[in-house]
Amino acid sequence: MQFNIWLGGSRVPGGRAGIADTVAAVRPDVVMLSESNPTRVADLLADLAARGLTYFDDRNPTDPGVISRYPIIEHASFPSWSKAVVSVGGTEVAAYSGHLEYRYYANYLPRGYGGGTPAPLETSEYGWGEIPTGPITDVGLITRLNAASGRTQVTRTVLADAAEERAKGRLTLLAGDFNEPSHRDWTHRTRDLFDHNGTVVEWSTTKAVEDAGFRDSYRVIHPDPVRTPGFTWPSDNPGADVGQLTWAPKADERDRIDFVFYHPDRRIRLLDSVIVGPSSTIVRNERVEESGRDTFREPTWTWPTDHKAVLSTFRVTTR
Repeated sequence: MQFNIWLGGSRVPGGRAGIADTVAAVRPDVVMLSESNPTRVADLLADLAARGLTYFDDRNPTDPGVISRYPIIEHASFPSWSKAVVSVGGTEVAAYSGHLEYRYYANYLPRGYGGGTPAPLETSEYGWGEIPTGPITDVGLITRLNAASGRTQVTRTVLADAAEERAKGRLTLLAGDFNEPSHRDWTHRTRDLFDHNGTVVEWSTTKAVEDAGFRDSYRVIHPDPVRTPGFTWPSDNPGADVGQLTWAPKADERDRIDFVFYHPDRRIRLLDSVIVGPSSTIVRNERVEESGRDTFREPTWTWPTDHKAVLSTFRVTTR
């Protein structure tokens, strides 16, 4: 499960407990955590232990992190990424957790908002605010500013490491909050939806992951980005004001920026992928129900975050 925990649940009353309640309700074997740190992970493991659940962590000294119901036999850190190798009945799986640069959020430009691009780059004068002249639909500019984020570059580092892990006979999973949409979602079919304003963008980080042989688990199960857009941000949250949940209040800013990828192997089979979190979202500063046909596992507990989580289920052949 990919799970952005929004600063350890600190932005929502009861958020810390809500993180543990989410894991306890869903019982994922491996959780890739974003907006975590060693203290937040230690708190989560303690809260899970109080609920009778034992999880192990990857001891990453910073964000992001991995926790697992299976023993972690190796771990490593990379810029914006963490790795945990778990043993599932003798089959070893290298699981990578990513939380990528949040600035240079170029998917806001076609929606008429700056993407927090730092100076002196183009569009930096807008910060995160509304663009006075309206949406920017120059795909070349959007692509250049997105590339300046470094998201694809740091991800290529773990893709190379994952190739080495597969050479050792291990399975590889890769998940994270990419802070960047998927090239599978900004297509000709969606160019006039979700305030894309006619743009078709080949977002580079998901493209690099797929070019390395990984498959997007949600899009394998739900291939239609119109009927099942799978948006993960922003999520509605009854414990937070709308103003805390939107960064582009006059736009439809919904995007799928949280992912679970897997590299095909005869020992692993994808069974399902669903969204965990509220079925409602924020559009133009209003709480609304999601418009697609996605399947949600809706919380009956305090939802701790402004993201929705992604739960993908696999069958792994053990030794």
